Amino acid sequence: MSIEMDRTQWGQRVMRSPALGRCRFCLSEDVALTREHVFARWLVERLRAFRATRAAQLPADAAADARLARLVTMVCGACNAGWMSGLEVSFRQAVFARSRPDHLAEPTRRTLSRWFTKTAMLVAHSANKELVPEEQWPDLTDTMPDGMRVGLARLRRPRQPLDLEFGYEESAGTESARLTGVAVQVDDLVGLVTRRSSVTPATTLWPLRSHTLRWTTLPVVSRLSDLTGDGAIARRHNPT
Repeated sequence: MSIEMDRTQWGQRVMRSPALGRCRFCLSEDVALTREHVFARWLVERLRAFRATRAAQLPADAAADARLARLVTMVCGACNAGWMSGLEVSFRQAVFARSRPDHLAEPTRRTLSRWFTKTAMLVAHSANKELVPEEQWPDLTDTMPDGMRVGLARLRRPRQPLDLEFGYEESAGTESARLTGVAVQVDDLVGLVTRRSSVTPATTLWPLRSHTLRWTTLPVVSRLSDLTGDGAIARRHNPT
């Protein structure tokens, strides 16, 4: 059994056994659940995003340490070292390859859709919000959950290399606000994961469509809220 190392408030290292429970992805029962970073260490290091935060969009009880690099979830070792590891490798090759095709082929669209969805749903879960019902989480191990849409855009002049923003059906300040989407920024690339009927002004990644999609012609937004906020809602109801 693997052992995790933790620190007390005095900086001493203590031994801690992983908890046993049910993995929400593979549905295995009574397995060791280990802490997995929502944003993988390789990505944080590559972007030098160690101190990136998004505290303004997190509930107070989830913002004790709002550094995105420290967001964690609990998964079993088989999922962590299996499909999740493979998805990270495919995402890294798709986004950061030194030489990549200008167009986004179907396998790349699937990889980006699954990675952004996995990240968005775990970010939401860490904030005690639901983006994808837990009964649909196992679908993500090899495909996409039903009813999800993923859009892709670029961010003009990012203020930091890693960021996220929540979108709500109502004002985020109300108790009845329902989470409808999460925008995840990686460098200047933004993926919007939502159950809304449109991802405008982003380009649709998922569901798959036959149109040609190129990195160089992705729409550009000024803020993440252009995809999740009131401006995006207005554009959907009053298209130009």
